[in-house]
Amino acid sequence: MDHQNGDQSYTPYAPPTADIGFGSVGGEAHFIPGGQSVPAGNALTWISDSWGLFKRKPGMWIGFVLFLFVIQFLLDRVPYFLGSIVFYAVQIFLIAGVIYSCDLLRREGSFSFGDLFIGFQRKTAPLLTLVLIAFGFFLGLMLIAFIFLGTGVLMAMSSGDPVAMASAFEGVGAGALFVGAIIFLVGTTIYAMTVWFAPALVLMHDIAPFQALKMSFFACLKNILPGIVFFIVMIVLVIVSAIPLGLGLLVTMPMLFICYYTSYNNIFLSEEN
Repeated sequence: MDHQNGDQSYTPYAPPTADIGFGSVGGEAHFIPGGQSVPAGNALTWISDSWGLFKRKPGMWIGFVLFLFVIQFLLDRVPYFLGSIVFYAVQIFLIAGVIYSCDLLRREGSFSFGDLFIGFQRKTAPLLTLVLIAFGFFLGLMLIAFIFLGTGVLMAMSSGDPVAMASAFEGVGAGALFVGAIIFLVGTTIYAMTVWFAPALVLMHDIAPFQALKMSFFACLKNILPGIVFFIVMIVLVIVSAIPLGLGLLVTMPMLFICYYTSYNNIFLSEEN
C-alpha cells in the first residue's frame, strides 16, 4: 500500500500497512545481535533524529499523545492499581507500535494511525508475555524496596514521643529508609534498561520475550554514558516544554517515544550500501 506523503486514503484505525521488518533509505539495515556500543554524543543524535521524524508528521504524533492523555484520564477513573497495570501494558504495546511506525516513516515517508496499534494485531502474545515478565520483575524490585522503606517508617513511628521518633530516624529507621530509597532508585533504573529496547526486539525481530529483556539490559549497560546524557537532556527539554501551559509537551512527549526508535536504530542496526 502506498505510504507516500500524498496518500490520504487511510482511516484512523486502519490495519497496519506494511510487513514487519527494518529497512533504510539507500541501503539495507542489518541487525546487530546484542547491539553495539556508541559514543556518548550519539544521545544528542537520537534526540535530533526524533525531532526530524516528528516534524514530518506533527499532526499524527500530537494526535497520538492526545490519545495517550485520554486513555490515562479514563484509567484514572478505575481503581488505582488496576488502572496502573492496564496503562502500563498499553504503553508497552504502543511503544512497539511507535517503533514500527517510525520505521515506516523513515523508509516510506508516511504511516497510518492504525500502524501505532500494530502490537494489538501482530506479535500480541509475545508482547503480552513481555509485559507479564517485566511487570513481575518490577513488582519484585518494588516489594523489596518498600519492605525497607516501610521498616524505616515503622521504626520511626513506633514511639509517640517526638524525641524517640527523631532518635529512630537517626538510627536504624533512617538506615532502612536510605537502603529502601537506594533499592528503589537502582531497581527502577534496571527496570528501565531491561524494557527500553525489548518491545522493538520482540516485534521487529521475533526475539523471545525473556531474551529480549536480557538483550535490552546489556545493550543499555554497554551504552550507559549516552543513556545518561540522553535522560539529562530529555528531562531538561521536558521541563522547559512544560512551562508554556504544558503545550510544549505535545512536542516533547512524542519525541520521547520516537527516541525508542532512534536509539534502537543506532545501537541495533547497521547500514550496508
